Amino acid sequence: MADGQVRVLSTGLVQAAEQLRHTAEAERIPLTPCDLRFILLGPIQKGLLFRKPTTGPTDGRTTFIHSLKSSFSRALASFYPFAGRLSVDKHAAADGGRTASVYIDCNNNNNAGALFVHAAADGVSVADVLEPLYVPPVLWSFFPLNWMRNHHGFSEPLLAVQVTELVDGFFIGCTINHVVADGATFWRFMNFWSGICRSGGGGGGGGYSAEMMNGSDKSRVFSRQCREKLAALKAQANAESAAAAAAGSQISSLQSLISHIWRAVFRNRSNNPDPDRDRKFLLFFGFRSRLQPRVLEDYFGNALVSQSVVLKEGELLVAEKGLGRVAAAVNRVVAEQTDEKLKEAMESWIKNPKFLKIGELEEGMMLLGSSPRYDVYGNDFGWGKPVAVRSGAGNKFDGKVTVYPGVEAGSMDVEVCLLPETAERLGRDLEFMAAVGA
Repeated sequence: MADGQVRVLSTGLVQAAEQLRHTAEAERIPLTPCDLRFILLGPIQKGLLFRKPTTGPTDGRTTFIHSLKSSFSRALASFYPFAGRLSVDKHAAADGGRTASVYIDCNNNNNAGALFVHAAADGVSVADVLEPLYVPPVLWSFFPLNWMRNHHGFSEPLLAVQVTELVDGFFIGCTINHVVADGATFWRFMNFWSGICRSGGGGGGGGYSAEMMNGSDKSRVFSRQCREKLAALKAQANAESAAAAAAGSQISSLQSLISHIWRAVFRNRSNNPDPDRDRKFLLFFGFRSRLQPRVLEDYFGNALVSQSVVLKEGELLVAEKGLGRVAAAVNRVVAEQTDEKLKEAMESWIKNPKFLKIGELEEGMMLLGSSPRYDVYGNDFGWGKPVAVRSGAGNKFDGKVTVYPGVEAGSMDVEVCLLPETAERLGRDLEFMAAVGA
């Protein structure tokens, strides 16, 4: 890698290609409790790494960028709220106080547009992104609107894209306001955009639906958690878990993997464990398929709720059948996310609103983001499928775990953000490394 400086070559707002006539209801999209919870956090930042082909749309820089930008505009026509801005109405309350309602302003006159940045990283290659033990700091420069917060969406774009040229490849980094979309919506947009770009025309299916019920930490990517090792970890967790077996429940590969990570991180960051002290792992659950009636798969906003798995430090350090014990607790919390409980949680938030803040997470808490179910590697813009997925600096903290599908069917990629000393100890943990295979 040379100096690794990222030069911005051009930047501008891209509007939705078609000024469609929408109903008054579609021009004003109220935010739900599931959306508003994220307003104090940072945006979603995800990006895809591609190798430069020897032939194809990248032969000419101008043609290549024009193809990406024009297809981006056409994709926004179907995902038009991304071209809007947040807005707020203030109301007088019956008790003499004031209330406010926040919404996405999608009025045809407010097709403000999404940000599109073209940049170049001098001397940076695909290998410079893939091969380092830890995520290289230059990677965060591949994302636009760094260090922004979701509440800046009243004046800043809700979606921003940066196409960064590398020596032998490209990186497409995206920043999307988490108040207006969750991971499922984000990756559906990426699938739609890449389909339009690849086909040079209409793309394939998708779009928007609002219908619903009325800096010092280190990140390491443990790549290619192969299907065989995941299957072995799952088998071990189920064999060790009498609780799951008694409940007639099957511990999944993902539940086994995050339990393995939780145990390993805790034993490598804890100097003076207290067997009776609680530790938490915060999980986010997509509820499109959990609510009755089911939420439409193309629902645009955040269809997420969160719940913590709580265990004693002593339980995390148990050696005999330890994986099974932790995985059973994770499995139990997942199974508890029923239609009734999810609706109760949303009704409770309306009565007593609580906003997520990274700075207010409990000491030692861990959090799981993203999902191995998203179609990440199907995003072919016309020069082949991506070789890796990476995340930006947004919402990074000691204990953040991000899971993606791997390139190979049935595999997973895991990114773990930890304090430097914990990250280094984790890399020397033979029990942990034997199972993650990296």
